[in-house]
Amino acid sequence: MKRFVALLSFRRGVKRALNLLLLAALCSAASAQAQRIVTLAPFLTELVFAAGAGDMLVGVAAHSDYPERAKALPVVADATGVNREALLGLRADVVLAWRTGTPANAVAALRQVNVKVVVLDGARIDDVPKLLRQIGALANTAARAEDAAAAFERELATLRATYAAKPVVPAMFEIWHAPLMTISGNHYMTDALEVCGGRNVFAGLSAIAPEVSMESVVAKDPEAIIGAGSALEEAAFRNHWARLDSLRAVKNGALVYLNPDTIQRQTPRMIEGVKALCAGLEKVRALRGKREG
Repeated sequence: MKRFVALLSFRRGVKRALNLLLLAALCSAASAQAQRIVTLAPFLTELVFAAGAGDMLVGVAAHSDYPERAKALPVVADATGVNREALLGLRADVVLAWRTGTPANAVAALRQVNVKVVVLDGARIDDVPKLLRQIGALANTAARAEDAAAAFERELATLRATYAAKPVVPAMFEIWHAPLMTISGNHYMTDALEVCGGRNVFAGLSAIAPEVSMESVVAKDPEAIIGAGSALEEAAFRNHWARLDSLRAVKNGALVYLNPDTIQRQTPRMIEGVKALCAGLEKVRALRGKREG
């Protein structure tokens, strides 16, 4: 057993060293390292800090509120678009955009005036470490980024191992109340649910964040309903569903509320959200056990 543990530790060490060498090569190959960074999404702001490059941030998107230092940075983008004049005034070396969240025309407009825009993509939970490493390579903070990425991978692997054999809980996310909106299968929040041994009853829908009818919810009758909407307070979430006691999730008290910032943002804080989600599903399993016992 000692030899096995030693071998496992050696392999992890080699993997980490190779990741650092690769990121160092990417950094040295770049024509110039980023010294002044602008982010066009709150989760990108958080990732830059997590990758050890927070001191290089000169501008951010609205609602960039974590860590606390991010609140003091100039806001150059919001849901209505990018303030190009304000952004240009910051003399950024690189602007980080979000593939599915930053409008393509906004990216094109910045590139037309010779602004370097790097578009990052992360649709799944396992993309969080990749994003950290990409930012670390860009900002020459590869070692810090690798530490954060490796820690995320370790904690996620532990959670997967812990809940892999647990009884499956059919569930749905609520991310918006009126109209009622949920999350489909091709999304990192569904990945988080599956880590905890849950199954998304709306996984088969084609849209990423589809609108669903109450009739379809009744037809699916999920065992748990998970509130994860950024505009939804916990009390409002619970009060909304309380009147629909024909649903088994409501009847059995299986409403799980999560801090949306820890489950909607693809950052290291997702580990907090996944842990809370797993704990919530464990309570649902316990309720099931009492009913069946």
